[in-house]
Amino acid sequence: MPKLHFDVDQGSGRWMAMRSVIPTASNFNEIITPAKGEPSASRWKYAVRIIAARMLNWQPESLDKIAHIAAGKDQEPQAVAQLEILRDIQTQPVGFVTSNDGRFGASPDRIVLAGERVDIAVECKCPTIPTHLEYLLLGHGNDYRTQVQGQLYVCEADKAIFHSYHARMPPHTVDTGRDEAFIKKLADALERFHDEVEELYRKAQSLGSYEAFPSLLTPLEAEYNQHISDDEQLAKMEGYIRT
Repeated sequence: MPKLHFDVDQGSGRWMAMRSVIPTASNFNEIITPAKGEPSASRWKYAVRIIAARMLNWQPESLDKIAHIAAGKDQEPQAVAQLEILRDIQTQPVGFVTSNDGRFGASPDRIVLAGERVDIAVECKCPTIPTHLEYLLLGHGNDYRTQVQGQLYVCEADKAIFHSYHARMPPHTVDTGRDEAFIKKLADALERFHDEVEELYRKAQSLGSYEAFPSLLTPLEAEYNQHISDDEQLAKMEGYIRT
């Protein structure tokens, strides 16, 4: 059974700290390609970001992305209400979901429970006018395939609902079931990636000491804390010289 973290707010420092140190569904496309399910060349850069978060409390999210999340959250109650009426379902927010072993994560906006089990993972989007219109006219293709199947894998859910809302336009709602063949490829790729990250993490640890931030910072905090002080830097350099 996956672990459901209801006490975490998406976009908060704690949420960022939890998701930055393990592979998460929104980044699974950097591990496996959505079209063919092959290993992605960008997985190495993603592995480095995870290790940087673990060793330095480095924040991978940008201010722009967090601002976009906040703007979408403002309209999320209307989007959720619309979806619940359209589909006659009752959803509830969840901050973060991890696999039972804690090695992989996902952040669906909402979930529908069947008892204690996740039945449906829900993505509620409140995009800009051109993006919503693009969804209506062209769909969203393979862009979300890896994320959606990743959510189904981590949450052990049967179905995912993608719902895009704009007050001035019709809704765009798509149901996606489990693609077991793709999920098998994804699971295998995640296992390999986990081993690769752990090997690189051990290598990083063997190279010397690291000056970590006191805690993982929010993007705004990180903007003002990118460098250690001159005195700290000098002491660090002198330490290398003495050794």
